Amino acid sequence: MSEKFSIEIDSDFLKKFFELADMPVPKEVELEKLNNVVEVVKGKLDAITSLVNVSAKDSGNTPALQTNSAKIIDDCPRLKTVLVVDDLGIVTIQLESVLKKLGFEVTVSRELFDAIEKFKAKDFGYTITDLFIPTEREGYILIDEIKKLSLLCKLNTKIIVMSASNKKEHKDSCMNRGAKHYVEKAQGWQQRIAEICTEQAD
Repeated sequence: MSEKFSIEIDSDFLKKFFELADMPVPKEVELEKLNNVVEVVKGKLDAITSLVNVSAKDSGNTPALQTNSAKIIDDCPRLKTVLVVDDLGIVTIQLESVLKKLGFEVTVSRELFDAIEKFKAKDFGYTITDLFIPTEREGYILIDEIKKLSLLCKLNTKIIVMSASNKKEHKDSCMNRGAKHYVEKAQGWQQRIAEICTEQAD
């Protein structure tokens, strides 16, 4: 029989916890209801995991991504290379974990000049960068440099900008500079980026 403990939980935590299961917070929170939320969240994670089946190709060790989407290109290794740029370690860890599970080769950078040097050293299918690294000035410089290098070297790197900002001027500036997507760091933003990276290049 498992032990029982008494703990205090604030309302914000409960709200976020039940949101994970797309369930409203009940007026009275009982152990059974908490267990139900855990089971729902576990089911969602299992469903996502079941969509991903990474196996090794016979010709080498390059992982082949098998999902229910016919849009994935498994015979083009460069599409599975991603440069992730963010000055917050928690963000790079999250994205690196998600993308590696999907079979991507991930390179991480946490500042502007390091990111540019790493981009010069490899042909990336995608660059995912936060706009504020730590200010939008650095974000804009990075987008401009990647776009310039891509054109100069005839690359087709897709730029995905992620940001907590929902300001139209920020999105417009990024898109006008050559970003392919602008993803707000709202609920489910990691999944949205994963979906973008597993779509076939235009």
